[in-house]
Amino acid sequence: MNVQEQTALKMAFQLSDPSLTGPLLTRLRAEVRSLLSEAKELPAQLVEAVVASGDRELCAALAGNSHPEVCDTAILVRLAELGTPELGRDVYRSGHLRAEPGVQAAVLAAADPADPGWYAPGGLVEMLLGEKGTSMLALALKGPFPEVVAHAVRLLVSDLPLPVVLDACDVLLAHGGPQALAELADALERPAHPGLLELLREAATAPDPAALLRNRRAPGEWTDLAAVSVLLRMRGDMGHMPVHVPLDWELVRREHERRPFRSGALLALSKWPDCPEDVALDAFRSNPQRSAQYAARLPVEVLLGAEAHDQRFDVGAFIRRGVSGGWLPLERVLAEVAPARKVLAALQYDHEPTRKAVAELIAPLGDDPTAWLTLYKRLRRFKGSATELIAKACASTRRVTAWPEPLGPGDPGKEEPQGARRVFLDLYGCAPEEEQLALVPHLDMRAVQHLFAVGKPSRRVCAEIVAVRGSELAAHSSHIVLTKDVIDGLLDRDDPVINAELFEDHRLDQKERTRILAGVGRGGGAVPVHDRLISHLRDVHLSEYRDRLTAGITSGDSKVLDVVLDRLRLYTEAGRLRLVTALWERQGPDAVRELLTQARFHQDKRSWPVRTQRAVLDALDAPGGLNDLRERLATEEDPVRVVAFLRNVRNPDEPAAYAERIRRMVSEGTKFPWDELIRAHAENPLPAYLLLALVEESDCPRYLLRACLSDALLRLTNYQWWIRRALRRGPLTPEDLLQCAHPAASVAAYPSNPYVRLDKGAWSQAHAEVRKLAREHLGSNVEAWAVALRLLPEFHGTVPELIATAGAVAG
Repeated sequence: MNVQEQTALKMAFQLSDPSLTGPLLTRLRAEVRSLLSEAKELPAQLVEAVVASGDRELCAALAGNSHPEVCDTAILVRLAELGTPELGRDVYRSGHLRAEPGVQAAVLAAADPADPGWYAPGGLVEMLLGEKGTSMLALALKGPFPEVVAHAVRLLVSDLPLPVVLDACDVLLAHGGPQALAELADALERPAHPGLLELLREAATAPDPAALLRNRRAPGEWTDLAAVSVLLRMRGDMGHMPVHVPLDWELVRREHERRPFRSGALLALSKWPDCPEDVALDAFRSNPQRSAQYAARLPVEVLLGAEAHDQRFDVGAFIRRGVSGGWLPLERVLAEVAPARKVLAALQYDHEPTRKAVAELIAPLGDDPTAWLTLYKRLRRFKGSATELIAKACASTRRVTAWPEPLGPGDPGKEEPQGARRVFLDLYGCAPEEEQLALVPHLDMRAVQHLFAVGKPSRRVCAEIVAVRGSELAAHSSHIVLTKDVIDGLLDRDDPVINAELFEDHRLDQKERTRILAGVGRGGGAVPVHDRLISHLRDVHLSEYRDRLTAGITSGDSKVLDVVLDRLRLYTEAGRLRLVTALWERQGPDAVRELLTQARFHQDKRSWPVRTQRAVLDALDAPGGLNDLRERLATEEDPVRVVAFLRNVRNPDEPAAYAERIRRMVSEGTKFPWDELIRAHAENPLPAYLLLALVEESDCPRYLLRACLSDALLRLTNYQWWIRRALRRGPLTPEDLLQCAHPAASVAAYPSNPYVRLDKGAWSQAHAEVRKLAREHLGSNVEAWAVALRLLPEFHGTVPELIATAGAVAG
């Protein structure tokens, strides 16, 4: 069963009336069985109906589902309480794998040993008798099957505390009689418990064997079989550890003394939230590296011992876990643990208590740049604690006055702050804003890069950096992660050099590039285009950055247009006329005549059509030539003409043909006549691939988005990014997909697409509409629901069409 079919079946149970759940289970039994065993989530009413039905086959499929969120512990317990032998084995194993002993106990409590089904081939008893592991048998020690109890005792006797062994023998006596005790004594090899064999043989012949066993048992010890299960996991196969099970730590210590736990078992015990310090320290000494990673808590003293310096465990990971978890005192860590660089590098600075403690630590540095720079220089080799480092930096008589070994920016994709630079940046972020401002002039460009990349400076700090390092910052902008606020601050300065540097930055939008090439300042005044920018335009790689040159079509600057005409072929008449008109408006007809020479008109591959040449030359000789060109431009951009131009491509069956035409029009300044496109589509539908190209535009109207969804040639797929964007922005709604998109199977599966990223609430209205359609066309007719689900995989229409068709077919 594929994802689409799973989704449709789940929706059927969610949308149908609760009274139909039972009949649908019966009618769609095969499909439901597959769904129960495979799905990652299921409707609650379906799970409830399956459990309530007691249907062995369906319950077995549910119990076999490996996703805990589908069949949780409560459901497993209810399945166990059915007392069904066919389910017992799978439910018992599921409880073991999830470390939920209550599930295994429920299976054994509901089992009737008189029912031969429990002894059937492949059943629970056969599974347990063949089990060689340890923790799987823990709960069976008190089960109703004597042969299983005897097998468990024989296998586990040395791993179990004596009270547990005696309890199991008591159970064996109750179900198998004294003879079972005698046979167990004969089968046991010499166990780790002195006198056990003699006790069993004595009990087998005693008048009251049960009383004899109970008198020898220490009262109150190891009475919880869940704790016994944990103990056996420690002794044997480990696996997932149920740290929620409470342990008696005094009993655990005594078991450790009787038969010492291995390193892995000690590590597992250290994960318990209430693990005593002595047990946790034993775990740490046996495996410092893993214990530092996984122990629930460890004392700060482990950082002061020899183990902290021999690289056997990750000190940083340990400090992060301990401080964020609240069990490692940060004040002591900062004051006592060394070296300072490792300690400070390990802290999580987005943790508010940590930030507060660090702010108090660095307070003595104040706004003195030399103290900060001295701190940075000492940081790499200082062997003392963080508190001692700050004290040394403040008391030093040999202050550092300039950034040590300054660097320029590095590769923005690879260059993350490391070592002392990262620590300095983190400390800088914890300082008050006034202190950060005082340090700005003393940072090198690598520090500025890192500050913007990961430091999250405030707006005021960003503004200070722009004010102090504006031109230098712009020069390195491609290597520095600048926020929009910082870029805006640089552009607001209307500096030609800064404009030239930022022009190459990929974060600058096309409107800003057009403004810069037009020589217009953000404040409205004139800002000349710098020669550095002209050089950049001459070197632009056209296959990747053609839009940087097309931004200059309306420039009106002769130097810019000279490059544009030399390097670009303008594909649209509107683009060519727009270039000439802008130049004429800004510099007059003589500039046009000088730039557009006959020699340029006939350059290879970039020659303008003869009609364009004649129009420009005629306009230059006419009194109202500029108005003539404006009128020709208006004619070219007439909405009807634009729509006709969009339709008329050489290869209408190739999606790329329309996309290329649209790209050229947009890059050369043409605005889409959306109203005319809507009207044209209403009269004579636009080609499917033209629609598919138009919907990629961010301002495409909802009418055309829905038209694209509805087009018979265009099926809904997971790879149509325009749909996801339109859903997130709002022009499209989930109801539009329901009403227009096809095929129905893709629509049904679309909400579960992980890339859509719409919360479940966004689909509520669409679900309500489907529920209304289902009530209208399918009602309580189980056959109609079945027909809808059977039609779904091959149905090419929309969801409403599918439901209507199913209702009609089923009568």
